[in-house]
Amino acid sequence: METKRIFNLIVLDASGSMYDIYQQALSGVNETIQTIRKGQEDHPELHQYLTLASFNAGENYLHRIYNASPITQVKDITPEDYRTTGCTALYDAMGDMISEMQQKASHEDAVLVTVITDGYENSSRRWSRMQIKSIVQELRQQGWTFNYIGANQDVDQVADGIGIANKMSFATTAEGTDRMFRRFSLSSSAFFNKVSSYMACEAPSELAEDLDFFIDEEEQES
Repeated sequence: METKRIFNLIVLDASGSMYDIYQQALSGVNETIQTIRKGQEDHPELHQYLTLASFNAGENYLHRIYNASPITQVKDITPEDYRTTGCTALYDAMGDMISEMQQKASHEDAVLVTVITDGYENSSRRWSRMQIKSIVQELRQQGWTFNYIGANQDVDQVADGIGIANKMSFATTAEGTDRMFRRFSLSSSAFFNKVSSYMACEAPSELAEDLDFFIDEEEQES
């Protein structure tokens, strides 16, 4: 049976402002992990891997919770794994984690990168917005899929500014955060279904160009 690897990279804000929706973020990430597990079960030809990194700012701003781990070895996260404090070094987190993923994924793999943040970049030291935009655009041409999920900001402007076409805004309330993660999980399931159906594509870019990642709950149910 032909197989294909899917690398799921989630870059999750762990700045102090996320404290207000902490429980929803924790349970939402676990819902996402469960969705990836289900994707592995439903499509055994897709070998799923998870890289999950939370970030804030400062010297030890990046916490790699999982690093290209087979989803069969991934457990739900706990409060020990995810703690919120500090500011938002978004560009550094994206740049570092995307660069690491480039060393793991081949041209034959599907790569799904999702950034979740409740505020604007304010603390990066090594990566600039234009550097992030350049690497995102380059990897989109190679077939990578990028998503930006944001709150308390102009999501369209921020996502466009770093080269990401798939974007979703959410309200930093318990209900709004739950709704966001539910939609993300539904969209992830649809993504896995599409990757499975496009297994015959020789060029990964053909797959990426055909994907509009975020779907509505009504669309999933129809």
